[in-house]
Amino acid sequence: MPLVGLRCPDGEVRSVSYCLNECTNRCITAPMAWAMTRDREWNGRPSTTQLLNGTMMEFLKITNDYIVDPQDRAYMVLGIRHHAMLEEAADELNLSSETALSPDDRDIYDLLEPTSEGWTLTDYKTWGSFRVARALGMMEIGKEPDPSGAKYRKNGKWGKIGDPKMVPMFSIVDDKADLFEQELQLNNYRVMLKKRGLVATKMQLQVTVRDGGLEAALSKGITKNLYLIPIRELPDSYVEDYFSRKEFDLQMALSNNKWTIPCDERESWGGRRCKGYCEVAEHCPKGRMYME
Repeated sequence: MPLVGLRCPDGEVRSVSYCLNECTNRCITAPMAWAMTRDREWNGRPSTTQLLNGTMMEFLKITNDYIVDPQDRAYMVLGIRHHAMLEEAADELNLSSETALSPDDRDIYDLLEPTSEGWTLTDYKTWGSFRVARALGMMEIGKEPDPSGAKYRKNGKWGKIGDPKMVPMFSIVDDKADLFEQELQLNNYRVMLKKRGLVATKMQLQVTVRDGGLEAALSKGITKNLYLIPIRELPDSYVEDYFSRKEFDLQMALSNNKWTIPCDERESWGGRRCKGYCEVAEHCPKGRMYME
């Protein structure tokens, strides 16, 4: 089933067609509405990114009409533009980019570069600093005097007047890094390339920090606007088994027109996705529970 409507600021739901062709009191421009409602139609075969989501979520998106809030898709359009600009640059440099690994134009890798050590497979991300910190495993490990020499101007639990102002110290803790989905995504592309006779010897993310340079990012230890994050190679058998199982589950749900297993804690982001980031939460028992 398709995305059928947008939720307006007044709370009313209007059809996509109305928003594009008839609205005279716009909250977003027509081009923006068009860009954020271009969801890929279901063609019977799930993509890598679909299989990384919970089976319940993807089953409900395929079998139910759903609506979205334009505010929730603003960064999606930013990401699309980000990819388009880098694809144009790659074309100028005669590099392989935005290439489909399947005949139905799904499973598209972002960039494949030749290096002296072999092929490097890169995926572009545009993330907020919270997600970047999780991906890096950036953790606060203590406090140190402010390098600027600032001192406290009043007494408080933080210290006395005249004492050096203490600021957080951050460090990357490898076992805290959260790259589960990205590791599976890029390794699946690597396996697909390998079956075509091309071996990627290195995988990485290039992450642009949406709020880079702002206090929100600095307070999490994110001091750069761009990060290159290496992705480890997983066993081929593990990758293929994971995606085979997820595809079997989704096809089984569609065949029976029923699926009762909710997204797990990782897939639902500990329930946060259900509360405000899942577009079909209203059709899901777990989603409705969190929304209430």
